Amino acid sequence: MTEFQKSKVGIRAHDFGCMKPIELATVLADAGIETVQLALPKAILGVESVYDVNSTILTQVKDAFNEKNVEIGVLGCYMEIGLSDKQARLEEVEKFKIGITHAAELNAGLIGTETSGFPIDGENREPAYQNLKDSVLRMVEHAEKHDVTIAIEPVAFHVLNSAKLARRLLDEVASKKLKIIFDPVNLIHTQADIEIQESIYHNVFELIGSDIAALHVKDIVFEGDEKVWRNLGKGDINLSSVFNWLQKNSTAIPLLREEINPNSAQSDLNAIRQLMK
Repeated sequence: MTEFQKSKVGIRAHDFGCMKPIELATVLADAGIETVQLALPKAILGVESVYDVNSTILTQVKDAFNEKNVEIGVLGCYMEIGLSDKQARLEEVEKFKIGITHAAELNAGLIGTETSGFPIDGENREPAYQNLKDSVLRMVEHAEKHDVTIAIEPVAFHVLNSAKLARRLLDEVASKKLKIIFDPVNLIHTQADIEIQESIYHNVFELIGSDIAALHVKDIVFEGDEKVWRNLGKGDINLSSVFNWLQKNSTAIPLLREEINPNSAQSDLNAIRQLMK
């Protein structure tokens, strides 16, 4: 067995619903889910924002997931850390810092976020990138104090939009507490990108492959300009190519099926396990 084959298979927890901690952990365990990306405001009943999370809730979540042997692979704490408005951006950074303390308390493997929306062909990406880097430096300083690893997800229509820019961010921040969530679908923006996806993924693996700490697994087709979700293997994403590279080059990482339909969950989870072989 390779190190990659030791990866745990899971989902985004709130795709199964919003529940009390023990109810959610039980449902997940009964479905054979080993790890989750857990966004507390979306998955835990009574939590609307990071400000609603207290020590009692954290203890309930930690105890429930430990009891059911479901790992919190990623604590989802998606904030607008690439905003041009400095005050608004720093408010988002402060919320993320609160999330970092939650991740430490829960022993989450990672705390994950995207950046902020940005036009595909937008000008002035450099100032937007500098704002993003300022946010990440502040976040990483806090993460290092709490021994928490941040994982940022590049998205084609966000400030951090490419493997090249992600590599630059990793190099300039220069912290072992900064890693990458790789979502193959989120680097695809149009049907034309589907045709060159192998090139896009090659750049990811070449530039930031060694820093991939979690994988989001999903599949799509385009209907016009719209992405439409499909069960794994029923869309146009070459997941075999992604898994083949990870099989040869990656250590154990969370493999997280996003946008899962609970009614077809077992089919998708089995598809991930098949791709791991």
